[in-house]
Amino acid sequence: MNTAPCLKPVHIRGRLEFARNNMGRQWNLVIFSDEKKFNLDGPDGLNSYWRDLRKEPRYFSRRNYGGGSFMVWGAFSALGKLELRFVSKSMDGREYQEVLSRSLLPFLRRYRRLQVVFQQDNAGVHRSKRPHRNDPDFAPMMRWFEDHGVDVLEWPSRSPDLNPIENLWGIIVRRIYDDNRQYQTVDELKEAILHAWNSIPEEIIQNLVGHVTDY
Repeated sequence: MNTAPCLKPVHIRGRLEFARNNMGRQWNLVIFSDEKKFNLDGPDGLNSYWRDLRKEPRYFSRRNYGGGSFMVWGAFSALGKLELRFVSKSMDGREYQEVLSRSLLPFLRRYRRLQVVFQQDNAGVHRSKRPHRNDPDFAPMMRWFEDHGVDVLEWPSRSPDLNPIENLWGIIVRRIYDDNRQYQTVDELKEAILHAWNSIPEEIIQNLVGHVTDY
C-alpha cells in the first residue's frame, strides 16, 4: 500500500466534505480511473503494495539503472473493466479526450440505462480548459463531459488513497514484476500488462468496489 498523501487542513476539510456528500452513493455505479507509470526494469524505488493478507508481503529492490517507461490509463467499476490504453507521458487534453472516446464512451453506452458516474482525480489534463497547440476544435474538458453526457464525480484533492484503482494497480504490479522480473522491450511489458489486466477475476473487482467505504 502506498503511504498516505501529505494533507494540509484544506485537503482534510475537502475529504470530510466529500465523505459527507457521498454517504449514500451507489459505488457500484462509479467508474474509477487513473494513470500509472510502468518501467521495463521494475517499479520505482523500494515498493510494497496491496496484497492478500494471508500471504507474505513482497518488496522490490530500488532501481539501480535506467530503463524505458511508459504510462497506462485504466478504469473499472463493479460493472467490469474498461479497455486499457497506453498514453503519452505528457498526455494533453486532446489525447485524453481520445482515450475517453475509445474506452469510456463505449462503456457508458453499454450501460446507458444506468446512472453511471465517472471518477477522475484533479490532474491538470483532466480539467484542461485551453486548446493545445492552437487546436481550434479542442473543447475544454468539463464542456466535453457535458457534451457527451458524462456525469463526473467531484474528487477531493490529494486523495489517491481513496481510489480503489490504486489497489488494482498494485495487483497488476505484483503479477508482472513477480520474482523481480524485468523486461527487454516495451512491447513485451505491454503484453504482460494487458494479460494481467484482462485476467483479473470478477471477484477481485467486486471486492475492491465493495470496500470503497473502508478507505
